[in-house]
Amino acid sequence: MLIEQRCYTLRLGATQAFWDAQRIRGEDGLAPIQQRLIGTWSAESGATDQIVSLYRYDDFADWETRLMGLYGKPELLPYFKAVRPLIVAQKSSFLRPAPLDGLTPYWRKDANWLPAGGFPVGAGPQSRDRHFEELTLTFSAGGVPACWKALGDHGLNIDATMQEGLRGVFSSIAGELNQVLIYRAFPDAATAQRHRRELCGDAAWRAFVEVMAPLTVSSTLRQLAASPVADLSPS
Repeated sequence: MLIEQRCYTLRLGATQAFWDAQRIRGEDGLAPIQQRLIGTWSAESGATDQIVSLYRYDDFADWETRLMGLYGKPELLPYFKAVRPLIVAQKSSFLRPAPLDGLTPYWRKDANWLPAGGFPVGAGPQSRDRHFEELTLTFSAGGVPACWKALGDHGLNIDATMQEGLRGVFSSIAGELNQVLIYRAFPDAATAQRHRRELCGDAAWRAFVEVMAPLTVSSTLRQLAASPVADLSPS
């Protein structure tokens, strides 16, 4: 299993134009990668006019076949001509789900959520959640294994506050290394802010932070809004 995080930085003020351009590609134009799409969001904090997407691929070969196969389709040329001038930078990172049960509730040995087949109520991400957050912890070398150990030692894989809104915890394996990314989803920003306060007061989380502080280079929280384009927001 391979998770791709793809980030586009757009020209100033181009976010709405990016969403508008999606109608050009047609309903099935990006089907090979949309069958692996977890979600697409626009950044509401940090750098402006950024688009962030997460995809779940079987492996690197699946990623290469699905993504590279799009570029030779003549019917997508009008879409590429509309979208590419809006983009000033592109970045992809490959991620791996956390090895602890409870931290990746939708991608683990007994759960492998994909948007193409849908999912039963309660068994996958819910579209009612429109506010997302991405917490990126960057560690010095060796910090990721230490992070998994500390999360397990303090029971955060079963901690109720840690579990609220949790979509998944991942580590980077290509791109910027030594990172752990935590994704959460909430109905609105107020719920996310309330949860953040509760998490900071959670004894298990505080103990984890104390252990990991010497290995932590940076901690960045990015607020994300779900795409207004329905087929870019399956989660």
